[in-house]
Amino acid sequence: MNKILFFSITLFCTHFFAGETEVLTYANENLPQCGVLRNTNGFVHLDVDDHYIYDLVPLIREEGFESPPYFGKEGLVGAHISVIFPDELKDVEIEECGKEFSFQLLNCITVIPEQFKGLVEFYFLIVEAPELNDLREKYGLARCEYNFHITIGLKQKCPLTLDASGHFQTINSLD
Repeated sequence: MNKILFFSITLFCTHFFAGETEVLTYANENLPQCGVLRNTNGFVHLDVDDHYIYDLVPLIREEGFESPPYFGKEGLVGAHISVIFPDELKDVEIEECGKEFSFQLLNCITVIPEQFKGLVEFYFLIVEAPELNDLREKYGLARCEYNFHITIGLKQKCPLTLDASGHFQTINSLD
């Protein structure tokens, strides 16, 4: 099974996206910079406005990005910021669920994860959310080793799916 996709972000090839200014300007002027903390089957995430994907993907579609597979089936969470993965914390009631948390938009990057060997490229909207790291620490977890982000889009050279823990996997790696 693949390691958690976003925990080894420092091992990825990243670069800044040429359309960053347009995406950031639109998001800052038109989208809320807050969300509600949710727990979906042990996956703790900040549920953000789905328009982060619906409105921003058209701005990056010309570069080959499409919407991530967060919609259409029961249990999928839509636009979000990952906070705690199910395999990090088990059987703990997160009392802050339902509470609103704010974040600040910082920049946009594209990321090519090593474990997918160039088969997938992600488009991230990087956010600053110190309260989310405080929350992790409150429950005995380390501060995130990666930047909190909203996955706005992806380019796929092979089909991707989400496993039961909310991690991306290529269809071939599910065996």
